[in-house]
Amino acid sequence: MSHPDHPQDIVQYYVVNEDLSMSPGKIAAQAAHAAVTMTLHYLLGDTKHHVLFQAWLNAGQKKIVLKANEQQLTKLTEAGFLAIRDAGHTEIPAGSMTVVVLPPMEKSDARPHVQGLKLL
Repeated sequence: MSHPDHPQDIVQYYVVNEDLSMSPGKIAAQAAHAAVTMTLHYLLGDTKHHVLFQAWLNAGQKKIVLKANEQQLTKLTEAGFLAIRDAGHTEIPAGSMTVVVLPPMEKSDARPHVQGLKLL
């Protein structure tokens, strides 16, 4: 891990629930919910990561979208990552976990959490 003032490769991962039958538009909307929620969380509550978050913003906001099954998503939430749950107004049941989002972090720090997951 590099010093937070000199980050190497900062990335944000979005992990989509492949067990749900979501249309591309639904997936896009859920990823957007995840992006907004994570940003608000960082800006309003989690000040210890502001330097890394700002570095990620300045570096182009690199994002990678992966897919995982419900069990893998649950493991990510147990590790403390943010889960987005659907309201159930359209395609899927209320409460369904649609996306888990990791905060912007060094790719090397994220690797243990996302290793083995495939691109969406």
